[in-house]
Order: sequence, then structure tokens, then C-alpha cells
Amino acid sequence: MPSFVPHKVIFFGEHAVVYGYPSISSTVDLFSKIYLIPNKFHYQQTPFVQGALKFLNKEDVYVKVESNVPSGSGLGTSSMVIVGILLHNPELRGERLAKVAYEIEYSVQGLGSPIDTSTIVAGGFVMTNGNYGIPLWEVTKNDKKWKFTNLPGKNLDLIIVYVGNKGSTKEQVEKVRKFMNRGRFAREIMERIGEITREGASAIVRNDLEKIGELMKENHKELKIFGLSTPTMEKVIEIGNSYGYGAKLTGAGGGGSVIILTKERDKIREKLNELNLQFFETSTTSVGAFFK
Repeated sequence: MPSFVPHKVIFFGEHAVVYGYPSISSTVDLFSKIYLIPNKFHYQQTPFVQGALKFLNKEDVYVKVESNVPSGSGLGTSSMVIVGILLHNPELRGERLAKVAYEIEYSVQGLGSPIDTSTIVAGGFVMTNGNYGIPLWEVTKNDKKWKFTNLPGKNLDLIIVYVGNKGSTKEQVEKVRKFMNRGRFAREIMERIGEITREGASAIVRNDLEKIGELMKENHKELKIFGLSTPTMEKVIEIGNSYGYGAKLTGAGGGGSVIILTKERDKIREKLNELNLQFFETSTTSVGAFFK
């Protein structure tokens, strides 16, 4: 039997969350199936897969992933696969599942936050380092601590556009760090992103689509200053801002995906087809990873 694991998007606060500001992420209705198939041959697996299988003490296993979402999409694929493997152990659920998955991901990357793993496990709108919503759990690593809460909110219709392989998360984080070390201007941008995220939490709870879209536009403009967008992303952003409520990059940037809060769906579809880009018409979902 497979586990069913959703991908995730970040609505507000990516990069700023690294510096202690809040972020808001959500699972989306794009689920992958993760199978563990007994096999005596040791297929080459990614380090993430190897780490998850090692934790489960499983060696003679082939991990089969059924997904329509390309890797490198910026939608939490690595976290999704780790969580999907671990779900095959019935003792790993909820907070423990999220924490173990993050430890495995961190051991491979040597950096990063537990936002992806916690969002994928919890499901729904997840706020990190905020004062809104229903408490979930806290994750601590070295001298950093992340507090997670679930925000009540209606599901939002989205179009997620894949613009090509994203740049290295490590490289994008380093790019922002260099800006932060230059002076007050970059810190002011981060402070504004923090304000945008807090305003976004209120808008999501109220289901204020116009306000959510307006804040997405502003958040993207701030991230663009750090050099995190690309020419192709900007073409998609223009379409999303013209025919949707708003659009922004999601995740580390430098490629990956753009999310559009849908309004004129047919017009958006027409314009994206002209660019010959892969996209997914979907919505947020309150459902997290599960096994059945």
C-alpha cells in the first residue's frame, strides 16, 4: 500500500523566516504516492531516500514515487519523499513524523528549516513563528527554534506554474545573506516581509482574496530586490497579476515555481499556453500526508 503525500507552497515569508520573521505555507491538492517495494537488488537511491530507509532499518527495498510534479519545482519534493517513506512506519505520525523527517533532511543538506516537512505533515495553512492559529509543535535545531501553528482558512484556487529547475537553495540563501550583511536596507525589506506575512495571516482567515493577492504582489517585489526572480518568472508574474488576484515566486527562487491566486482562469490558461510552460490547476488543501 502506498502513502499519499501532498506538495506545498509558501504564500508569504520565504527567506525572511531564516532571520526569525514569520512565514505562511500550505499543502496543495497535488498528491504523490510513495511505495516501498521489496527488492533484493540495491538500486541507486538519492541521499534523502537512503536516510529515510536507514531510519526505518530497511535495505532490500525499492522506493517508487508516482508524481506529476517535476523535481526541482520548489514545491517540497525532497521533504515529500522523506515523509512518504517514513509513513510506512505506523509509529511515525504527527509531530514525531515531522521532526524525524526534518532531521533526515537536515543531515543530508546541512542547512534549511523544518517548514516543508512540518507543513506536509500537518496539512492546511501553516504559520511559522507567528502569533495566530492553533498550536501544532515547535522544532529546535542548534540555536534556532521554529513554532508552528495551523491557520483556519478556506481553500484557495491556485495555478502553479513550473518555470524550470530552481537554483540551489543554498546559493539563494547565501545571496540573501550577502545583502543582509551590507546594511540597514536589506533588514528593512525583511521587516516589511514580516509585516506582509502577518497581514496575510489575517487576510487568509477572513478569506479576503483581494488582500491576499495584493500582499502576494508586494512580497514578490521585495524578494525580487534580492535577485531571486528570473525573466521567465517575471513573464508569469505579469500574467498572474493581470488576470489573477496576485502572483509570486514560491520557495527559494532562482527558478522553480510561481503561484497565481486564480481569478480569470481561462485567460490565465491561454496566456500560459502561449509561453509553453507546464502548470497545474489546483487548490490549497487541509489534508496532510497519510497512509492507507
